[in-house]
Amino acid sequence: MPLFNSGKTLQQTLDSISNQSFNDIELVFVDGGSADDTQLIVSNFRKSGQAAVQFISEPDKGIYDAMNKGIDMAKGEWLYFIGGDDSLADNGVLQKVYDAIGDQNIDLVYGNVTGIASGTKYADDTVTKVLSRGIHHQGVFYRREVFNYTGKYQLSFKVAADYHLTLKVFCNPIFTTQYIDTNIAYFGEAGLSSTMYDYRFFSYHYRFLAQHKATDNLADELACLNQSVYCCLYLAKQKQSMSFAWSNLLYYITRSNPLTIVQRFKTFFNMLSWTIKPSK
Repeated sequence: MPLFNSGKTLQQTLDSISNQSFNDIELVFVDGGSADDTQLIVSNFRKSGQAAVQFISEPDKGIYDAMNKGIDMAKGEWLYFIGGDDSLADNGVLQKVYDAIGDQNIDLVYGNVTGIASGTKYADDTVTKVLSRGIHHQGVFYRREVFNYTGKYQLSFKVAADYHLTLKVFCNPIFTTQYIDTNIAYFGEAGLSSTMYDYRFFSYHYRFLAQHKATDNLADELACLNQSVYCCLYLAKQKQSMSFAWSNLLYYITRSNPLTIVQRFKTFFNMLSWTIKPSK
C-alpha cells in the first residue's frame, strides 16, 4: 500500500481489509514521509495485531517507486496494490479471488472496479478492452513470479507504469491471465492519474503493441496510433523526453503495416499543424 498524506481516507481502507473473511495476508505499508496522521493510523493498526504488517516511511520518487519497494518487502506468493483512498468492495473479495485461483496455473487474476465518486464501473472482461485502455491496478492480483520475469514498475512512466506492466503480461504468451466477474474494489478518483496524463507512456503505447503483434486486438487501431503520434508531438513541443518521442514518431512514420504510409503521413502532418498552432 503506497501512502502519502492519506489520513483522511486510510481508516476506511483498513476497515475494508480488516473485515475480510480471508485473512491469511500480509500488509506492506510504504509511506513517502507523510506529514498528517497517516503514520499514526498505521501504527494503531499495527498494534491491533489484525494482520502481519511491514512499514517504512521515507522519501520516494513517486507511487511506482513506493510500489517497487513494496514488491521487495513482501513475502507472499500473490501481490495486490491498494491505495490509501481505495476500499475492497465487500467482505468476501479476497476469499473469492483465492477460490478463483485454486490450483490453477494462473499468473494474473483480475476483476471489476468502481470509482468512488463517479460510481463508474469498469469491467475489462476482454483482451481488447485491456489492450485498448488498460486495467485499474486495484482490480489486479499478480503472482510474484510475474515481477521476477517482467521486472518492476518503470519509473519513467509517471502515471501509467501499472498499465505498461499489465501489457507486458497480456502480450507475453508465457503468462496465463483470468478475468473473474467479481467486484474487487472501489478506487479513489482524486489521485495522480486524475490530474496528470502520461504522455510519455502513450507516445509508446501503439509501438509496444505493434512490436508484440497485438494491434489486431485493439478496439480501434487507428485511434490508438493517432493518440500515440499526438503524444509524441506533444512531448516534442514541450521539449520533454525528446529522444524517446522522436524515436517513437520515426517508428510510426516508417512502419508499413497495417496502415498505408500515405495515411500515416497525412495523420502526422495534420497533427503537427494542430500541435504547433499558436494559442489565442
